[in-house]
Amino acid sequence: MVSLADMNSPATWLELAESKLEHARRIFEIGLYDDAVSRAYYAMFYAAKAALLSEGVDLRRHSSAVTKFRELFVVTGRVDSEYLRYLGRAQSARERSDYAPFASLSKDGTEEILNTASAFIEKIHELVK
Repeated sequence: MVSLADMNSPATWLELAESKLEHARRIFEIGLYDDAVSRAYYAMFYAAKAALLSEGVDLRRHSSAVTKFRELFVVTGRVDSEYLRYLGRAQSARERSDYAPFASLSKDGTEEILNTASAFIEKIHELVK
């Protein structure tokens, strides 16, 4: 069980991000693309949360976290803006998959999101070392 102190640890959130990405990959393999996209987005969100926690910022709302991630990491040049686009695309795809489930992503579109989620998490690992 994770302690309350661990909940504010970037390492805890990165571990959770890796776990969600692995779940997304498994779900993708059985053809549930909408669910895979949702897990991949949450993997990225948890990684962004880890990056923010490494800076002493703890935000729970998705929009606030994305805005602060942009401010602290993209605007400052610590992270290329492509990573913010990865996060934004995954968030939009997750919202479509959760709230408009009849407009499913293709296998290729889902695979692209899984690949960008992997790159995003890798970048966050570099940031919080």
